[in-house]
Amino acid sequence: MDDTVIREISGRNRSNWGSGRALILVRNTATHDSRVLREAATLRSLGLRPDVVAVVSEDEPRTETVVEGTPITRLDPRSPLSWIGSLLGGRSEKRTAGVSATPSPGADSPVSAGGSLRGLVVRIHRWLRTLDYYRQAIALVRRERPILLHCNDYNTMWVGVAARLMGGTAVVYDAHELWPDRNLRPEPRWWLLACEALFVRCAHRTITASPGYAEVIARRYHVTPPAVIRNIPGLDSSGATGDAREAESGFVYVGAVTRNRGIEVSIKALARTPGARLRLLGPAGASYRAELERLAAAEGVADRVEFAGSVAPGRVIDSLRGALGGLALIQPACLSYELSLPNKLFEYVLAGVPILVSDLPVMGAFVAERGVGLLARPDDPSDVAAKLAELMRPERNRELRAAVAEAAGELSWERESSLLGATYTEALAAAHRG
Repeated sequence: MDDTVIREISGRNRSNWGSGRALILVRNTATHDSRVLREAATLRSLGLRPDVVAVVSEDEPRTETVVEGTPITRLDPRSPLSWIGSLLGGRSEKRTAGVSATPSPGADSPVSAGGSLRGLVVRIHRWLRTLDYYRQAIALVRRERPILLHCNDYNTMWVGVAARLMGGTAVVYDAHELWPDRNLRPEPRWWLLACEALFVRCAHRTITASPGYAEVIARRYHVTPPAVIRNIPGLDSSGATGDAREAESGFVYVGAVTRNRGIEVSIKALARTPGARLRLLGPAGASYRAELERLAAAEGVADRVEFAGSVAPGRVIDSLRGALGGLALIQPACLSYELSLPNKLFEYVLAGVPILVSDLPVMGAFVAERGVGLLARPDDPSDVAAKLAELMRPERNRELRAAVAEAAGELSWERESSLLGATYTEALAAAHRG
C-alpha cells in the first residue's frame, strides 16, 4: 500500500467516528510498552479517545495512571489460590504482570514442578487468574462499548472474540509474535494454533511486527497477509549521527534480559575480546541475573558486565548513544525468534549505533541490505568475539556508523503510523458494514 492510498484511507469517514472511544488491551503494565503507547497516539491522530487496559504488577500496583498523555486502567486479576505465591516463595505467582502465559524474564519452565500435585495447583491457579482477567476485561468492554478494540497478542484476543459477539466494535488483532511458536511456550501447541485460527478470522483486521510473521500467518491460516507495522520509535532521527565515544563505552544490549537472547554467548565472547565491555539495558529476573553474574565471574569478566535496568521508552535512544555497537544475538530457539524483527534494531539505528545481529532470515536481511552492522552465528562465542573485535576497530566502526546514519534517515514511525491508521480505518469500515 503506497503512501497516497494510506493517506486517502486514513482521512475517509472520520466525521462518522466523532470522538469515539477506543480501547487497547495488553497483558503487561503498559508503562514501558512503546508499541502500545504509539498505538494510542495513532488513535488520537484519527480523532478517537484511546484508553489502555493493562494489568497491575508488584512494581506497578496503581490501577489508574496516565503515561505520555494516555490514560491507563490496570486490571487486577485474582485467583482463590492466591496462597500459591507463599508456597512457591517467589514473586512470579503474586500480583505481577505475568497474568499472561508468557514467562517472566529469566524464568525456566513456567511449571517447574512438572506433573506433581504442586505443579497441578500452580496451573489451576494460573487458569483461574487468567479467567478472572477475561471476566474483568469483557465486562469493561461491555460497559464502555468502544467503537474500536486493539488486542495486543494472543492472550488478549478472547476479549476480541467477545466484542465481536456483542457487536458494534471493530476488532484489531496485533500478533507481536507467532504465539504458538514463541520462546518457552508452556501451552499445547495444537490448542494455540486452533485458537489463533479463530482469532485471525474473528478480527476485522490483523497486524503483526515482522514480514516473516505475516508470511507464516497467511500461509498457516489461509488468510490475507496481515499488515506489517514495524516497531520503529517515534523519534526525529536527525541527532543520531554522532561519533563513537572512547572504547570504554563498550557494547550495549537493550530489551528483556531473558533466555535465548544471546546474552550468555555475549558474556563468553567478552572473555575472548580484550577491552570490550557490555551494558545490559532492560528488566532481568532475579534468578536469571544471578545466573548471568555467576557466568561472568567464571569467565573473568564480572567487572566488564553492567546490569543497567530498565529505562522509560522515551529515554531508550539517548541511553544507547555512544555505544560501539548494539547486540541483537537472538537465538533461533523457536520460529518466533528465527523470524523476528525486534524494535531494538530500529532503536540502535536511530541512536546512531552499528548492530551485531544473529545471521537469521529477517533481522539478518535488515542489517545486510543496509550495511548497518555485522552478522554472527549466535551459538558461537568465538565468531561473536571476532565480530566484536571488528566493531572495535575505529575505521570499521566509522564506516558502519555512516551507513547507520543514512538508514536512520529512511526509518520513520510516521509511515508506520499512517499504515496503522489506515488499518484502523479499514477495521472500522468493516465493522460498520457488518
